[in-house]
Amino acid sequence: MTEKTARCIKDEENLIGALIVKPEAIYIAQEYVTATDFVSIGFSQVFFAIQALLKKAVPLNATNIAAELDRIKVLDLVGGVARLVELMSEGMPHHVQYYAEQVAKASQRRKLRRVIDDLAKQCEGDEFDPVEFAGEMSAASTIIDGAGVEQKRLGLVLDEFLEQCEENRQSKSTSVFATGIERLDESLFGGLPAGYITIGARPSIGKSAVGAEIALRPARDRNEPTLFVSLEMSFRQFALRFMLRGTSLKASDINQSTYTDAQLNEMLGVAADHHLCPMEFWHKPGATIAAIESRIRTDIARRGCKLVVIDYIQLIKAPREISDRRLQVSHVSNEICRMSKQLNIPIVVLAQVGRAAEGEAPTLSHLKESGSIEEDSDIVMLLHREDRAAEKMDVYIAKFRDGEMSKTELSMRRGAVYSTGDREFKVGSELTSYNGGF
Repeated sequence: MTEKTARCIKDEENLIGALIVKPEAIYIAQEYVTATDFVSIGFSQVFFAIQALLKKAVPLNATNIAAELDRIKVLDLVGGVARLVELMSEGMPHHVQYYAEQVAKASQRRKLRRVIDDLAKQCEGDEFDPVEFAGEMSAASTIIDGAGVEQKRLGLVLDEFLEQCEENRQSKSTSVFATGIERLDESLFGGLPAGYITIGARPSIGKSAVGAEIALRPARDRNEPTLFVSLEMSFRQFALRFMLRGTSLKASDINQSTYTDAQLNEMLGVAADHHLCPMEFWHKPGATIAAIESRIRTDIARRGCKLVVIDYIQLIKAPREISDRRLQVSHVSNEICRMSKQLNIPIVVLAQVGRAAEGEAPTLSHLKESGSIEEDSDIVMLLHREDRAAEKMDVYIAKFRDGEMSKTELSMRRGAVYSTGDREFKVGSELTSYNGGF
């Protein structure tokens, strides 16, 4: 262990000791640090446990902290009750802010070092992309720019809000981004706000189809540039789903090359109809959140991207030093939350829910592997179909920071997602006349 790492861990030890003595000081500490900012996995788990107790409205004291650590089976990782007692004996709660700032600075330094190392490797590689390199350099600056707590007087906050409202009214624009899916927009009071929106579902329920629909419609109907980030689906898989939805073909017709000339004309028609559609698709398996942020920032600078869909959060690669899976997802979620606020656009993130939701409508507690997804998101939508082959899809607005929890119904046929009764679609066994998307 280097001297610098030892000093970082000592600061973390002092912060955690202070929080065990005075757990309510978590309100100060979490303004500067998150559970993923710690070098020590044990200390990060203590911080996470205190936040979990806070969320559950359980009294914050050393006994309950130890019980929570034991419940999630990480008490031994911390060093047991004896280690908690030792930390308590040395804790100095009046220095919480100082130690939180030191832990935050050390975390920023590690993040910057990681970015610099990645940039150095890119320079040496054969597939060097100057545009992407510049974007990642720009994204690196946000590690510092986004640090700290911004503070404004109430009057100034209200003045800026009214100014923005008037700008929207004069320009006949809105403060939300309409998806074009009528019933969904109604449930969201007009559309998606700038921020972090999560769409959760079990596998094969239709979350990718809903995400693609949200990216497609504004691009196709309003010429708004959108970006679909896929960590799973390849270009060919994306195109196949697109063609199946917009034509009468079956997957076997394309895979076995048995489609007819008439069906080829259908596919050519779909391709022609969407030739200039400003929806772009980025396929990057194993991408880190830093790489994704760099791509988004580059896309905003290049063509004014207005909305991003990421498929899906659990596939985003976390930093090497975070080994706990729950903390990995929590770190990625925290970064998406920060990024959405800085970029001021809707970032729609797809997420798998746990197997416990199999066969029943999912709830917030089913969000897989990390409660941080729920906490960080401005909106959480959960999808459910009684049968994976069913056309009807229930959409539960399970969290809405600026609105109400509600339920709406959509339909999905041949990968197309639409409001039941939508004029663009024919209901029944006939093929949809709608050309596009998934």
